[in-house]
Amino acid sequence: QDFFKRGSAGNFPIFDMSSYHQQSHGRISAARPMAFPLRALHVRLSSSEALSWKAHLPEVAQGEPLPHLLGSRRFGSTPGELGKGKGYDGKGCTPISSASAVTGRVWELSQEAQGCRQIQLAIETSPVEKAKEMADELKGHVLEAMRCPHANHVLQKYITSARPQDSQFILSELLDVPGAAESAARHKYGCRIVQRLVEHCPPWQSQSLCEAILKDAGALARHPYGNYVLQNMLEHGAPKLKRRMALELSKEIVSISQDSFGSAVVSCAMSNLAPADMLPLADTILKEDGLLSYMAQSRHGHLAVRHILQALQGELYDAARESLLADIASLRASRYGRAVISVLEAA
Repeated sequence: QDFFKRGSAGNFPIFDMSSYHQQSHGRISAARPMAFPLRALHVRLSSSEALSWKAHLPEVAQGEPLPHLLGSRRFGSTPGELGKGKGYDGKGCTPISSASAVTGRVWELSQEAQGCRQIQLAIETSPVEKAKEMADELKGHVLEAMRCPHANHVLQKYITSARPQDSQFILSELLDVPGAAESAARHKYGCRIVQRLVEHCPPWQSQSLCEAILKDAGALARHPYGNYVLQNMLEHGAPKLKRRMALELSKEIVSISQDSFGSAVVSCAMSNLAPADMLPLADTILKEDGLLSYMAQSRHGHLAVRHILQALQGELYDAARESLLADIASLRASRYGRAVISVLEAA
């Protein structure tokens, strides 16, 4: 009997579910049918039809088309148990991994798309000491892991799950190679590792890392990835670190404020620095002719200007207001400038 019938409205094939369930060797439950593409594939592979491409399939797939053809790691033991196999997370996708299952293969698996998920899950569900044993296998590979699109997630998971002292080997490997910390802050994956370390390590532990990064704060503020590291430090750093950052940013505050990435750092600084540290930066910006108005018309810069207006008082506020009103026509023509005008009008 054909599984496909001619539709009443034309030649479109309709899948006959009732006949399919009767002839599927009892392995597919009517209560939990497979998706249509999977059913169709199963039917063709299980039929006696001569398929020229079937000879190119692995032998195990020819003898038992499903689930081996689609990857036994992702499915249960039979097609009717898709997503319900023992040792799976209940979503039908990710195998649940234990520390014992990945021991000796942590670095190898961390470099794979599926393997890194297994390692992350094992770290998350294992006792602290077991997770530490797994992380020990990453020692000597930290710099390489930071550049890996998969392994970087394993490092992040360990930093956020482990005790701060257990992440010390990551900091050490970063700092042992001259320039590695600065390079990591500029890398699209490495910058994430630096941010997690700043967030989860106490100030005394991350101090050397932050000092290394601040050596080139001006350039990092204008970098597409480095700017996120500096913003993270402004949000999570200790007061002493924030004061040091204000000092470093003040050296190049004009050029930083004129940059699309740098203006985001300036905006973050204005909202996270103490008034005593923020006011000198605001004063420098005010003294640069036309800079405040230029910032008021940019995506991130206008946020910094709003913070400045909210923080300034007395003569400094009057000077900022006059500087902006002198260029009111340009501000009204700008989407971001109009937001700044609303702050002026509300004052």
